[in-house]
Amino acid sequence: MKAAIIVTLLLSSSTMASSPLSEELTAEQLDMVIQMSVNQMKADDEFTKMASCVNQSEAKVESVFREVMRACVEKHMLEEDDEKTTACLVSNFSEKLGVSAEKFTICTAED
Repeated sequence: MKAAIIVTLLLSSSTMASSPLSEELTAEQLDMVIQMSVNQMKADDEFTKMASCVNQSEAKVESVFREVMRACVEKHMLEEDDEKTTACLVSNFSEKLGVSAEKFTICTAED
């Protein structure tokens, strides 16, 4: 999942760079980035792995991912700081799933 988060950040960066205004993603662009990330994560069974690791349903993990991804990208997109965005993702994702940041990090590192 960590790889998926990084891919998502790269996708959002490239989308921002290709945007004529490059200052912020439109709602449609952000939806597209999130959907592309979700599709890739489903193809790689990332939601299945994460759900098993945190003892939650796949639907819950996917829903939380969509919500957290939107919030963190919107909050940090102008800064173009991957570390802040990743910290936001880890903090919010783990909180909403009811696990520690350490547990979340372990789950995202598992293959």
